[in-house]
Amino acid sequence: MKPLFFLFILSIVLSSCVSYQTNKEGGIRVNNPKEFKYNKHRFTTRQKQLIDTNAIYLLDSIFNPYYIPLFPAPKTKFVRFFSGGQLLFVKCLGMPSLAQINNPNLGIQAYFFVDKDILKTDRFEELNGGQTGKYFGRILPNGDIKFFEERPTLFFGSIKTIEKGEYTIWKKIPVAGIDHYKPSW
Repeated sequence: MKPLFFLFILSIVLSSCVSYQTNKEGGIRVNNPKEFKYNKHRFTTRQKQLIDTNAIYLLDSIFNPYYIPLFPAPKTKFVRFFSGGQLLFVKCLGMPSLAQINNPNLGIQAYFFVDKDILKTDRFEELNGGQTGKYFGRILPNGDIKFFEERPTLFFGSIKTIEKGEYTIWKKIPVAGIDHYKPSW
């Protein structure tokens, strides 16, 4: 009985993992992009005017209402959006260079759509052997993004609830010379 139960649990755990690969430059790509909920026609065709695809969004500051006031973050992460509903979360050493911004092999892939001023992303996470997870934010009037660090699934997707917790501010930085390529995933 115990070996059968163990095999049952093991099959559930393995079937819930998202298979992925890491390329030579450290970028992570999911083997089957259909794993992402927001990689569906009804999401990729939505309006995206509030997002600037000629800019990157650089991590600027972090706020945690429970123990840390707003403080500057190291400028080592940025987000790049594409018009087809894809985006990349990229970590780098120091300020990103134009070569890093235009490199299609860096970063972790994700998909997004905009609902009024709410930015909803479905991104890959290296948790539990690999999974996709939601990451919500709000597009501020000046064009910056306020990402909420609480998982929306814990609060049944309620923006009002997750807005009260920890968040990060990502500053919009226009980039001259940005390549407008279509990601291969």
